[in-house]
Amino acid sequence: MQERKLNDQEEVRRKKLLELKTLGEDGYSSGGLTPNYSIEEVTSCPDNYLNKSLILGGRVLTVRGPFFVFKENNSKLQAYIDLKEESIKEIHQYFEKYVDIGDYVLVSGPLFTTHKGTLSIRVQQLKIISKALKPLPEKWAGIQSPELAVRNRVGNLILNEELFNKLTLRAQIISELRKYLSELGYLEFETPILHKIPGGASARPFKTHHNTLKEDLYLRIAPELYLKRLIVSGWTKVYEIGKSFRNEGVDNFHNPEFSSIEIYSTYLGLEKTMELTEKLIQHLLNKFLVGEREIKRFERKAMWELVKEKTELDFYSNPPTLSEAIQKANELGIELTEEEKKSLSRIYEKFFEELISEKLDYPTFVYGFSSECSPLAKEDKSNNFFSKRFELYIGGKEIANGFAEQNDPFVQEEQFKKQIASESEFELKLDYDYLSALEYGLPPTGGVGIGLDRLIMFLLDSKSIKEVISFPYLKG
Repeated sequence: MQERKLNDQEEVRRKKLLELKTLGEDGYSSGGLTPNYSIEEVTSCPDNYLNKSLILGGRVLTVRGPFFVFKENNSKLQAYIDLKEESIKEIHQYFEKYVDIGDYVLVSGPLFTTHKGTLSIRVQQLKIISKALKPLPEKWAGIQSPELAVRNRVGNLILNEELFNKLTLRAQIISELRKYLSELGYLEFETPILHKIPGGASARPFKTHHNTLKEDLYLRIAPELYLKRLIVSGWTKVYEIGKSFRNEGVDNFHNPEFSSIEIYSTYLGLEKTMELTEKLIQHLLNKFLVGEREIKRFERKAMWELVKEKTELDFYSNPPTLSEAIQKANELGIELTEEEKKSLSRIYEKFFEELISEKLDYPTFVYGFSSECSPLAKEDKSNNFFSKRFELYIGGKEIANGFAEQNDPFVQEEQFKKQIASESEFELKLDYDYLSALEYGLPPTGGVGIGLDRLIMFLLDSKSIKEVISFPYLKG
């Protein structure tokens, strides 16, 4: 344990622990006694447990005379030490001398209702099973400050019921995702997190080094290329829920490590992949959406139509020249990088990012992304400037990204080479192993990646990604 100066409360609690040990208790053992019910079971159907002898465990939150409240998960129950009973006086002395707020205790006794109607357990046995050496944070100072709340995450989780509930719902949402996909015949796989070549998305990777093998490795940006290898290998419906990593900024919508689900199925075109995504998310909306919001349908919009409305440039039927697009960007006050000024596709998507994306509050599938900016997607044969790719926006944020997957190894190699040539911000490498796998034949496949953290933020009406991640990254 790290050495540090103890405050007065911490000193007192350690002394109490030493005294407990002189009584033959170590302060961290149940002595073979275990709960026969949970507090949640008892409080949700109290009539089934009245006057029954219960053994319950929980953390002491408040003490008021002969009463104390203890909590397990996010369920609370009052306990009562009856000072009129001679046999209970010893328990009361034990409680007063050794028990502090924050201690985890086991309590046994019958359930009853006080004359004020409060459900309570009448204490007949009490034992400290985990002595808290650190006091719980001051509620107003410790929880109301966002900075302190994240730095003292465990203390905050103990006291912050709303945060505790959100993370519980997060676990239930992910469990429901698995159940939903299993019923559709999808199999969950695990693919490598350490990659020899960063790929599957365009982002700055985290780099590490394998000392024994003497080679550089990268934390995965996305699992896409490995999941498509599984489709090549013969599975027809696969998915993965897991962490990906991007060495980029931290804000209310970004964390260096984030959770996503990627789903792939043979014979799903772009429209069918959108349908799968909509039905899956609508299922979660129906079960978990917090608040008075109601969402019954998802919009579908062509990016070229949205861009035309804002810029009067028709990229589909009468595409502008590069100089015309640059001039329009200048007129609209959109700053272009030197790299963007070389690419009509990049300017097209910059118009969307700057003028449109954040205004897509209602769930909207946007299709018609450029082929140049979508190297893993098939081209739209009716107009090869565009790809068979969509993104789903909810609340002005990208939630999902889906493709009709590029399965021609020759085209894929050319797309990779163009991507590498146009990328100046970070190093990209050609993934020959993936191209070799494609040569065995990837059947027509649709795929979608969904950012779980952002989706859960929307479902639970959260303003920051920190509210839906158990232990978010914090600088310093």
